[in-house]
Amino acid sequence: MIRTTRTTTLAALILALAAVPSVAQQTGGGMILLPETDGLTLPGGTGDADVLPLLTEERYDPARRGFDADAYHGFTNWVTPLRLTDLQIRRTGTNARIMGERQVVNFDLYVSAPGQHRQLQLVTQSSIDILPERSSMRVTVNGRDVGTSRLGNFDGFAASTLDLPADLLVGGRNRVSIEFTQGHRIFCGPEAAFDLWTDIDLSKSGLIVDHADTGIGAESFMMALAAQSASVQPVEIRGLDRLPDQAAAFRQALVSKFNQALLGDPVVFRFNDFWTVEQTSRAFARVTVMPASVGRVSYRLGGDGAQVMVLEVAPDTRPQDLLDQIPQLAPQPAAARAPQIQPEVETPFSAFGIPTETFTQRYAARDYPFRLPDDWLVLTAAKARINFDYAYATGLPDTAMLLLSVNGQSIRLLPLRSEGGQMITQFPIDFEARILQPGTNTFSFELMVPGDPPDLPCPVADRPFLQVSNTSTLFVPYSPSMAIPDMDLAFGALTPESIRMNDMTARAYSEADILTMKAALARSQADMRSTILHLISIDDLSSVPSAHHRADRRLLEEAVLNLPRLDESDPMTLFAATDDPFARRRQSSSGIVTSLRAAVSNGWNSVTDGARWISNRIFPSSGDQLNQWLSTRKGQAILFHLDPDRPDEIWMLRSPDSDIHVIAHSIAGARAYGGGPRGQVSILGQDGGWDNWIAPDRRPVLLEPWSTDNFRYAMGNFVSARPIFYTILVLLMALASAGVALRLVISTREHKT
Repeated sequence: MIRTTRTTTLAALILALAAVPSVAQQTGGGMILLPETDGLTLPGGTGDADVLPLLTEERYDPARRGFDADAYHGFTNWVTPLRLTDLQIRRTGTNARIMGERQVVNFDLYVSAPGQHRQLQLVTQSSIDILPERSSMRVTVNGRDVGTSRLGNFDGFAASTLDLPADLLVGGRNRVSIEFTQGHRIFCGPEAAFDLWTDIDLSKSGLIVDHADTGIGAESFMMALAAQSASVQPVEIRGLDRLPDQAAAFRQALVSKFNQALLGDPVVFRFNDFWTVEQTSRAFARVTVMPASVGRVSYRLGGDGAQVMVLEVAPDTRPQDLLDQIPQLAPQPAAARAPQIQPEVETPFSAFGIPTETFTQRYAARDYPFRLPDDWLVLTAAKARINFDYAYATGLPDTAMLLLSVNGQSIRLLPLRSEGGQMITQFPIDFEARILQPGTNTFSFELMVPGDPPDLPCPVADRPFLQVSNTSTLFVPYSPSMAIPDMDLAFGALTPESIRMNDMTARAYSEADILTMKAALARSQADMRSTILHLISIDDLSSVPSAHHRADRRLLEEAVLNLPRLDESDPMTLFAATDDPFARRRQSSSGIVTSLRAAVSNGWNSVTDGARWISNRIFPSSGDQLNQWLSTRKGQAILFHLDPDRPDEIWMLRSPDSDIHVIAHSIAGARAYGGGPRGQVSILGQDGGWDNWIAPDRRPVLLEPWSTDNFRYAMGNFVSARPIFYTILVLLMALASAGVALRLVISTREHKT
């Protein structure tokens, strides 16, 4: 009986093994995997549309086993998404939030078959405060108005569609602008504008395309690449480890090329081998790299429907030899650094990207970045000047105003009354040039027009309130070639190659996190020097060089770990925190001796505090001020630039609860629009803004020889950096001179005997 059972089992096993090949071929994605053959290249012929991809790309880039290919092949319609190019727009996951009464938002739309894609889909959800009858989206594609759609989806995301003309789209990149007009149901004015918002789902908003019409080629790949990045999924690059001598160069080149070609949020990557069993969602695009005898670029359709760029790399092939052949990967102009202006020149606003704008909303805020030379420095009371050209409407409320700011500091508040209805030209606005800084600066203006009345909806009349002309000019005074320790210069020159890691980096950053950081730093046109970004964990804080600065480690940990802070106003809390068994006894003790000791102690503390205050003014010490600043801050990441002897190095510590994509978005936005890390310590807050601490004892350095032309300006900067020290020094010199003069007078008038 046992022998019969064994025989039956063995026969069943043989039949099952014999049936495996046929079953594998019948199962979707279960193609029999052939061993790799050296020197084998992809066939260039044509064949059956369903078979050729499996015989080519899938041969080297196979779908994982157990993959449900039927679900992908049955998925006919998908969306080539709108790619948000404005990093100032707040984004959470795949959703972007547009706020205010009126906002124009720019997108890129990639198309492979322009004549076959005719329907634009917009998936949105709006605030309940929006009045649908006065709220809409007006869409412009490649400069042509294609239609308007009403805003009114309050309960959840819903889609609206617009039909596009047949000759509107072009192959490759198309520019899409959407003007959001949002009216409040009840109120009117700047305060009400903050209640108006619309979320747009970027992964589902775009062109509805048929999977069979996407084609195969560079433009199809770019379209799929935009879809992959919009879904907040990394782009998979397979087989790079098969190039041991060229893997690092190709990894850096691919990260930089893709991020400079696609504007908006950084494109993140994941590197895998040819064979992978990793469970992932639908892939729209990926890259396969493999060794070959001849280097070339080709495109294939993967077995899962993904657009695949195949890079065949010969032994001596450089990354630029292959990637420069793809015009679609050329860097976009907006990926470059902010435009630079020259001192002592009347520079029009148009030269650094400020257009002539007309505003019909009651609240508007605009930021425009520009750069000054990295060796420009003014710390004195020298003045810069804006000659402002603007006009505003008549009959505005008396409290209507326009606020002008530079680097977050207000320089002028212009009331919008009594001279409305006419252009005001070359209105002089002088401000202290020391507000400006070497490197990236930001010019901002904020318009506020109160409602009249504020407790009723705004009038239907759509009249303009303000126009700012790009003929306005900015004049920056002369500066000798000088430098002062500041994080901005090193931050602006970071590249993907700048990232450094140590043995403890993996405790805070995964491999995917590091690739995301490299993607955020890819859009760099650094032209002076290469800088370094050290990624550290909280266990490695001691490796940060602090020079004479003394940052409290406990405060640093609390800033990123979100630990509860001690209430120093409650003595019992402090005693309990230190586990002092005699705390209550000392707290409850009283008597004349105790009171006398307390009085003497308080008096001594007052004297030492006063002496410390005077000493800090004469010889600034930043340790106490840094700790006081840290005690009130919490954030997602901290950047350190404390050692002036290492000006090209930055150290970065992140919170364990932080989202690396949010950090990367903030870094990319700061490099594009300014308002980023400065000074010696910078904390990225929960709102995505950078809070900076600047050491009071920074000392400027002259980078050119002393001369009669630069002496007055250079000395002015040195004195302005430490005014009290030089004031006391001059006072001491004056006293010494007076003593010498008095001695001479007395000695010359002595009676000789």
